[in-house]
Amino acid sequence: MRVVDAAKVQSRFSLGGHPQVVEMVCPHCLKDVTFSIKAWSQHAGSVAATETPCPRCNVDVLFLDLEQRDAPGKPILYAHPDPVGRHRMDGVDYLRQLSAPLGRTYDSVLKHYNNADWGTTALTVRHLLEGLATRLLTDAHAGDPLSTQLETLTERLNLAAPLEDIAQMLEPQGIFGRQFADETCIDRATAEQLLELAEQMVAYLVVLPGTMTELKARIASAPVPLRRGGSAA
Repeated sequence: MRVVDAAKVQSRFSLGGHPQVVEMVCPHCLKDVTFSIKAWSQHAGSVAATETPCPRCNVDVLFLDLEQRDAPGKPILYAHPDPVGRHRMDGVDYLRQLSAPLGRTYDSVLKHYNNADWGTTALTVRHLLEGLATRLLTDAHAGDPLSTQLETLTERLNLAAPLEDIAQMLEPQGIFGRQFADETCIDRATAEQLLELAEQMVAYLVVLPGTMTELKARIASAPVPLRRGGSAA
């Protein structure tokens, strides 16, 4: 069960404070449709639920409207099965700082994907990757194929820099190394920063390689057109 993008909920239509119209891609038939909700069942005061059929495939989707304890009057709408759609990646602001046009291209990718426009999504992703590679290579290899640009990135970027920074922080005279000499002086802020550092290190060394391995495995087991690329059947 995942959150429905607030932009998909037409709040001007409501049933007792709950959404009446939800525009989204059906998780069953993958078509962009409008769910018209007829009634909600209230549970325990802060939860309302309903099952509404897709107007195209007629298969029910479960909606759950959950009141937020820390934000009364602003419930969160969930759907099951998970609605088709992706939320912005963590840290996307760094991409915008690197290049505002790349940030807008990434937003376009999400928009096309969340509208089930798969072909345009793929083409825009390619533009995003080409733009990112060109930006990181300072336009010196703008005419090279994307694959060549990505290979060149490994030579031009200092991919070891994050680990070098962590090593400096943890050495005996480093920012955190000095703290370890007396653990009783470590406060909440320091513990939180150490945890964030550890999480970033795990993401860099373990999560990224692991998710890439899973992605390659999914590609290898994908339908034939995806695996064969541009070759003839």
